[in-house]
Amino acid sequence: MANEQIGKNILTGLQIGIAVSALIAGAAYAQTSPAPARTEPQTSDSGEPGDIIVTAQRRAERLENVPVAIVALSGDTLAKSGVQRMTDLGQIATSVQINRAGAFTQPAIRGITTLTLGFGFENNVAVYVDGFYQPDMVTINGDLANLASVQVLKGPQGTLYGRNATGGAIVLETLAPSKQFTANGQLSYGRFNDVRMQGYVSGPLAENVALGIAAYYRAGDGYIRDIGNDPVSTADDTNAAPLKNLSLRAKLLLTPTENLSVTLGLNHGSVEDSRGLLYTINAHPASFIPTPPGRATQRDTASPTIPADAKARATEATAKIVLETGIGTLTSYTGYAKRLSHSTFDFDASKPVITQSVSNHINQYTFQQTLDYSIKAIDDLDLIVGAFFYDDKLRVDGGESYAGSVSPAGLQRTQFVRLTSRSYAFYIDGTWHVADRLFLTGGLRYSNEKRGISYYEVPGTVTAIAPPASNSATFNSVTPRAVLRYEIAPRTNIYASYSEGFRAGVFNPTVLPNPGLVIPIRPEKLRAFELGFKTASSTWRLDAAIYYYDFRDLQVGVSIPNPVIPNSVVQLISNAKKAVSYGAEAQLTYTPTRDLSVRAGASYIHARYTDFSNATGTGFNATSGFNATGQVQNWNGQQMARAPSFTANVGFNYETDLAKGKLALSANGSYTSSYVVANPSLYGPLANPALANTQRYRQDGYALLNAQVNWTDPSGHYTLGLYGDNITNTRYDFVLSGGAFGDYSQGNEPATYGVRAGFKF
Repeated sequence: MANEQIGKNILTGLQIGIAVSALIAGAAYAQTSPAPARTEPQTSDSGEPGDIIVTAQRRAERLENVPVAIVALSGDTLAKSGVQRMTDLGQIATSVQINRAGAFTQPAIRGITTLTLGFGFENNVAVYVDGFYQPDMVTINGDLANLASVQVLKGPQGTLYGRNATGGAIVLETLAPSKQFTANGQLSYGRFNDVRMQGYVSGPLAENVALGIAAYYRAGDGYIRDIGNDPVSTADDTNAAPLKNLSLRAKLLLTPTENLSVTLGLNHGSVEDSRGLLYTINAHPASFIPTPPGRATQRDTASPTIPADAKARATEATAKIVLETGIGTLTSYTGYAKRLSHSTFDFDASKPVITQSVSNHINQYTFQQTLDYSIKAIDDLDLIVGAFFYDDKLRVDGGESYAGSVSPAGLQRTQFVRLTSRSYAFYIDGTWHVADRLFLTGGLRYSNEKRGISYYEVPGTVTAIAPPASNSATFNSVTPRAVLRYEIAPRTNIYASYSEGFRAGVFNPTVLPNPGLVIPIRPEKLRAFELGFKTASSTWRLDAAIYYYDFRDLQVGVSIPNPVIPNSVVQLISNAKKAVSYGAEAQLTYTPTRDLSVRAGASYIHARYTDFSNATGTGFNATSGFNATGQVQNWNGQQMARAPSFTANVGFNYETDLAKGKLALSANGSYTSSYVVANPSLYGPLANPALANTQRYRQDGYALLNAQVNWTDPSGHYTLGLYGDNITNTRYDFVLSGGAFGDYSQGNEPATYGVRAGFKF
């Protein structure tokens, strides 16, 4: 069945590609237009110093003219700021938090994030790579390598990037093939035997044909030690969470005519990072959890009976076709990807007996097609019309639960789950030049999505299994956008906007005790109001905004009465009726000379649940000293997860002459106030009354500092450098939660440092 469906997807892609190619072939000989618009932030060729071109509205525009809050970062800026992974973006992008929950990467923008995690769920901050939507939360955990740019679009992108972009979108562009030979590479070695190698080579193969190949490899021991049965960590401890990351990316650029370009891509990546699956229980352990030395309790240590394992790999084939016509630019994106992931973890994180462990094997197949037509031939109107089609199939081929031992004798049950998602959307977005300095933007997107689920269980030592079940549901939405922008002076604008976001409904992707519980979860919806100010000159740039978000039906966990077992509950993913987030932010870049650049940003966020009195929380029983799981709690007025009230960042890049070469110094610091990491649970009614309404799993405020120094030889081809990340050795928890086994956490990486060498031609 899988091969048959893959064949159907490929056939569909070929049919669409043939149709697009026919359209392009018919128009290519008759139309003339300028060269394709650039698709990444960069300095303009127009003679305006400090100009940055972005594509937040799916057309190339100056950053200060786009009425959307954006953080635009070039690949060079990312490298100089020490940003190496997706989770590092929050250190330099104002109002952005990117955290981990288990093996899953979950971004948050302005307090909007997801608390649903696991196979089949998608983030409500959309991630795009080279124009292609990335649906899973695991493979985006890879290092950021060979990037041309990153654009963080804040607020609901319901019109142009509308699939699950309730909180915003992160748009990554990798290096494009060059028509002149170019090559670069870098090798680094750091603490914990962290080895990183990356290279890029590009150039012409023939007239009108160029090829670019990028490769990246990373391997390291990691900083978490498996202490076995010894309560004291020693040098002989094994590596509990080694890191591995591989990325191979090839692009072939064909330009058969001046107005037509075709970019064919083949990408392969793999990630091994099990840090988030090492559940070190360090408080309120359940009565059946072994006491030390059978259980690690200290930071950066673990003692699982079986090694934590989180692996994911993805292979993706893409085709991007751009045709410049007499009235605008027609762009087609066609992509097909296969993603495989595997995870194994020990719930009790202790030796010598396995209380419970879970192993999942997941296969996901995704086809997507986007058509954009950016029309510029209408006087005083910039118009985009487009369509999007998406087909995704996910299989859990063996969700295995063990107790006692990871062997046939300990296998409790095996679950097989099938999830499907098929959606399409049509959208239109235009900007009308009302007057010399007044612009009105309006957009509308219609989305239709059908989701399905089916599952069954195979018994092991547990013979009382849930009956098989299946269901499907269709969700529809119309999301509008309206913006009024006024140009106060050249390169200085104010704007007011209203937009809506939509995250499709889902099914709980797990086996439930009764088929009657297999019901769809309502879509998330967000209404956003924003006022913004942008100004730029040759030496500085300032962006500021205030906003108000009205969130409905946020998808989170709740408890409902169990229809099978009286006086008990079932935990489900459901909807919080209402939540509100509002705040203000500003970011400033100052470049007084070619050799010095300073950047700073600050953000205030007030994100609270306003109607969520039936939340499922992990409370604390003061009498027994154990956690009270599945507790119904009232979260009204409580802070939403990953929404620190205050964040700030500051950084600089400075270059000076040294030994006839160039010495480059850079540093980046960030501060994050106290926030809920991922679990907004309260201590609850069974705890000390003074703590009953206090959130349990909060991280205290912290500051981080990264720095590096690089020297480039007089030829400009070779570079040597030193780097330090988290050089103040600040420690915080990127995993912090609790459940039936106790409270568990996992800390961030301690201070790391290393050396690197690179070249470029």
